[in-house]
Amino acid sequence: MKGIDVSAHNGFINWDAVKAAGYDFAIIRTGYGNDISQKDRWFEQNIQGAHAAGLKIGVYHFSYAISIEDARTEANLVLQIIAPYRDWLTWPVFFDYEYDSVRWSRQNGIDPGPQLVTDMALTFLQTIAAAGYQAGNYTNLDYYRNWFQMERLKDYPMWFAQYEVDSPAVSCPLWQFGGENVPGCSGLIDSNIAFIDLSNGNPTPSEDVPAQAGTVSVDVFHRVQTAEDGWLAEVHNFDDYAGIRGHKITGWAIRTSHGYMRYRVHVLGKDWLEWVDTRDGYNLADINGYAGNGEQIDAVEAYFVTPDGEPYEYAHYKVSPNLQSYYPEQIDDQTDGDMDGYAGVFGNTIDRIQMTVA
Repeated sequence: MKGIDVSAHNGFINWDAVKAAGYDFAIIRTGYGNDISQKDRWFEQNIQGAHAAGLKIGVYHFSYAISIEDARTEANLVLQIIAPYRDWLTWPVFFDYEYDSVRWSRQNGIDPGPQLVTDMALTFLQTIAAAGYQAGNYTNLDYYRNWFQMERLKDYPMWFAQYEVDSPAVSCPLWQFGGENVPGCSGLIDSNIAFIDLSNGNPTPSEDVPAQAGTVSVDVFHRVQTAEDGWLAEVHNFDDYAGIRGHKITGWAIRTSHGYMRYRVHVLGKDWLEWVDTRDGYNLADINGYAGNGEQIDAVEAYFVTPDGEPYEYAHYKVSPNLQSYYPEQIDDQTDGDMDGYAGVFGNTIDRIQMTVA
């Protein structure tokens, strides 16, 4: 399914022409901020036109929240704006927090981090959901990796923005792929592909996606070795980290509940060791049954191998340099954006690793 997202910036739209050109849905801005004066001045005309043309409709609100209470106020404003059109909104109400949101927060003396940004997103989404609407979160690769604690948002559909690529870097139901010329509109219009129909909380495969087996939930169990402690206990997904702060990692072992992982480690001052895979789990009694050779590690690399016929899933992982904060998240061995294909920095030993598959 294909659709567009619009705001007052796009001016007049001939919605019948949009529908006739083969677009199936519209995501319309309600406004921005927390005051009714910030309602999008074209909202009424856009939602009425899209409905009359027979498009599926969702909405988004651009957030300038700087606190949890602010996010709740924004959500309540959205509920006020959309109340007359409740029966028309079959797609989610999306929370949209971006770079200008951060700029505004810092201008007001608040330097937001992933905890606060995710707390605000959850507050908005939960308030919308409690009123009986679907709720979803808009993000891009940077915010996915560095600003949102995505594991906490997993219950809400993700609208993912990534331009100039053949497919999105992460699994998502809705992908904003860039701007294009759309009949009935002026200039380039943000355009999207939905891989599932998000209508009324009952996702069904879109005709744009070949019939495939459903995504299988994958659990990752991993553990690390340190010189001081030997092998530490297993940890699960992003529920915890493997390692002890200040204890440098010398080995890494992984097993998965489905599919398998290929992974390797880079030894401080030397080179990458051989690849290991998890098809047979791991064997701590065999030097070839895990990644490492007893020397300190400064980087790790991994990618998840999805079984044939299933929607592709990715390894998500990050490491912490010794006694410091985590580096940004790495996805598989990708080199898109700020990703280097591995997690870590050569020359800096690591003391903690987190990993999941999504």
